[in-house]
Amino acid sequence: RQLRATSRGPHPLAIVLSCIDSSTPAEMIFDLGLGDIFSVRIAGNVISPMVLGSIEYGCTVAGAKLVIVVGHTCCGAVAAAVDLACTRENPEQQTGCQNLEPIVRNIQEAFDGAECRRLPNITPEEKAEFIDGVAERNVQRSVDQIVEQSSTLSRLVREGRIAVVGAMFEVSTGTVRLLGDRPVGVAESEEAAKIPA
Repeated sequence: RQLRATSRGPHPLAIVLSCIDSSTPAEMIFDLGLGDIFSVRIAGNVISPMVLGSIEYGCTVAGAKLVIVVGHTCCGAVAAAVDLACTRENPEQQTGCQNLEPIVRNIQEAFDGAECRRLPNITPEEKAEFIDGVAERNVQRSVDQIVEQSSTLSRLVREGRIAVVGAMFEVSTGTVRLLGDRPVGVAESEEAAKIPA
């Protein structure tokens, strides 16, 4: 039945930009079915022209009204970006991944390299908390960049036709926390909402 419905053309409820991590598929996180969303996935849920083009298409052509940027706790891409920044190692030399550097550099913009000085003196739990904080800042940065780097999406936000929000998926509990401090195109909430997965 879902296949027949989706064969008539896409009508997504939302566009979800999320990480490629295998434990964070948007359809499962939000308990959605086939055809409910457009899913854009890239390591570290970072913004690029290709990502923006996909989001623009989903909003202007397919009619999505909501863009959700979803980061997650225990993010390997964010942890790698932090470690590479603090050791000042070259991403390709360290990982063997020829095209990883733009993603790593993008994530590294979400934190101050000076913060690396304290990392050797903290516990593994504190480091994990720090990395989760960077992941959250990275989500908000992506939310901001969607509007700043796309005049198409910025116009749709100004016209009240779409909203752009950030969220964090807690992998250990399966809950999603909306980042309510600076949503774009929607009224700010007093507290971040929690959505059971």
